[in-house]
Amino acid sequence: MQLIITAMAVTAGMVFSLAIALLVEELIFGKVFRIFFARPAIAGKDQGKR
Repeated sequence: MQLIITAMAVTAGMVFSLAIALLVEELIFGKVFRIFFARPAIAGKDQGKR
């Protein structure tokens, strides 16, 4: 039982550390979430008009 609690504490600590690192990076640079959530460019009607 002690091993399970230790594994959960280590996993939770790693996830928390990653979340804080992403938050700090986003506050400093502001580009992480734009990469993850950017809409892909759609090739549309504008390309054939030249």
